[in-house]
Amino acid sequence: MTENTAVQRVREQLEAWFHERLARVEALAGELLGGLRLDDAGYLDLSESVRRRLKTVAGRFLIANEFIDGCGLIVAHSALGTENGHLEWWVREDDARFARYSFGVVPGADRYYDYEQHEWFVRSFTDGESALVGPYIDYLGVESYVLTLTVPAVVSGKRVGAVSNDIQVQDLERALLPLLVEQEQPFALLSQSSNVLLSNSAGFLPGDLATGQEPGYVRLQLEPKAMGLQLLYADAGMA
Repeated sequence: MTENTAVQRVREQLEAWFHERLARVEALAGELLGGLRLDDAGYLDLSESVRRRLKTVAGRFLIANEFIDGCGLIVAHSALGTENGHLEWWVREDDARFARYSFGVVPGADRYYDYEQHEWFVRSFTDGESALVGPYIDYLGVESYVLTLTVPAVVSGKRVGAVSNDIQVQDLERALLPLLVEQEQPFALLSQSSNVLLSNSAGFLPGDLATGQEPGYVRLQLEPKAMGLQLLYADAGMA
């Protein structure tokens, strides 16, 4: 296999995997939001029956997507008409059990989670775009590095928050590292902030910052562009 063929193969498989991840979270958004309505005041209706349906949808999504650690709907305060936030967020306990996670949503209270300030929420709710953010330490306190993939949540033409899922970096490695390991030349997958997500080279460890000063290496922007991912690879012609 020539170098150009190797790069093309890695690029195509990585892009296909992330396009599928984005398509799946967009499909999740369609299911979660499909039954939601705004009340007469223009606020989101989150009645008990609505939340039971959200639970069912989230559970099905986690069962069908083994690499997803958690998923759900994160609602903007402005869509609720209250100072308190609201998250319908479900996490994987094991292969067959899932639980709704309770966040601190009251301003000033213990462990208040001011999620509207986080980049993943701002980019989807405020900017209205899909986004992949991370890696960062999971808020849930399990000391795992996660990536958060979000899409805007829109109900009756009104943006009400974000639909999101988390992928642990260790699960990302499990899914994609075999593709890189089988290559002879060094490859590294970089986040939007140029942190190494995974690599087949001891010279690029997960979490390292690729400075852009790597002699003999080329950066390639990957699709979908909303995720900001880059492929760093050794170019034999430049080494």
